[in-house]
Amino acid sequence: MRLTFTIQRCNPETGAHPHTEDYRLEVSRGMTVLEGLIRIKNEQDGSLSLRYSCRSAICGSCAMEINGAEKLACRTSVRKELERHGRISVAPLKNLPVIKDLVVDMSSFWQKIREVTPWLSTDPEAGGSYSAGQMTLLPGSHQFHNVDGCIMCGACVAACTSHEVSKQFLGPAALAKADRFFADPREPEAAKRHRLAELGEEHGIWDCTRCNFCVEVCPKDVKPMEAIIRLRRGSIVAGLTSTAGARHIL
Repeated sequence: MRLTFTIQRCNPETGAHPHTEDYRLEVSRGMTVLEGLIRIKNEQDGSLSLRYSCRSAICGSCAMEINGAEKLACRTSVRKELERHGRISVAPLKNLPVIKDLVVDMSSFWQKIREVTPWLSTDPEAGGSYSAGQMTLLPGSHQFHNVDGCIMCGACVAACTSHEVSKQFLGPAALAKADRFFADPREPEAAKRHRLAELGEEHGIWDCTRCNFCVEVCPKDVKPMEAIIRLRRGSIVAGLTSTAGARHIL
């Protein structure tokens, strides 16, 4: 069966405005959108740019917008998309600058991950190091709620309505990563409180509108919005209630 792939093309270096181009491709049973795009690049248009690596829904590199929703191209069935939408339309992730075609600049994404301190912190007042044996994570002593399953694909950021309005918002991926370390029993309580205080500042946990889109598009069932809710709850329990968001809940 021959099928049309409608792909958004854009090359900022040449000043070309975003536009769509159609490619006709003979598709086989079981083909994924990524396989189709690779064939288009190899057989029809070598100038098409896309990002991919593992092809097994592990690396997150091939996240893009497919028929209006953020998905991993390597796990998206052409047949199912055709049955559901009657077409195959592909575009780059929203809310991130386009480098070329389907490739977006993830620099701001990684910067926000770094801003949430994605590692265990010591007591900010003591400034010391961990004692011997304290780094052991015992079975049953923690509950990360699957936030450690995040593959950093950026789909949640592209779907985030708050990020669409405010590019300074830390975003669901970074805040989910912060929740993973907040939930870690090896981090001292003083360090947890300090973490929550920083996350409660402007563009942090209280800027989430709870639209739930990040939960809907996450390919690994991380549920970033629920992680943000846990951080909000932790802030209130810690007595960090001076922000407008916390006062609104109280």
